Amino acid sequence: MKMESILLVGAGVMTAAFVAVVVFSPNTLTDEPADWEIVDVCLAGHNDIVAHDHATLRIFIDGSEVAIPANVGIDDSWCDGMRGIHTHDETGKLHIETPTAMNAPVGAFFEIWGETFDENQILNRVADEDSEVVMYVNGELSDKYQNQVIHDNDIIEIHYRDRSD
Repeated sequence: MKMESILLVGAGVMTAAFVAVVVFSPNTLTDEPADWEIVDVCLAGHNDIVAHDHATLRIFIDGSEVAIPANVGIDDSWCDGMRGIHTHDETGKLHIETPTAMNAPVGAFFEIWGETFDENQILNRVADEDSEVVMYVNGELSDKYQNQVIHDNDIIEIHYRDRSD
């Protein structure tokens, strides 16, 4: 009888923990992307812009820089105009243009681009026991990854590299 009571208490604790995760962190159990407001921005021109910032994004795979394509977020399948975060050229310069003040997380740009970025993956490279994904913002190591909010003049570097580097 005592073992049965212990098992019931354990099951109750596990159920309570599961409910807490579902209630307080619903995205933890799904692969759903975050709901970033800026992803839904589509501007026909520059007339309705309240915020206009710029940042630089650089991606390095095993030490080699990857070009950020021109016109990411410009006249794409979702928006006949400019998305809230977009590029005009291949320099990695991100244009953040919005009709109201709103956050511009790095992950929102990757969602607009149609690519993957988080603490475990950059583009098609997945971290494992030998490699890692690291991110620097203005020369400082950041552990916010896709949730890092972009500010005017930020320089964001994402590296996929050997763990020994």
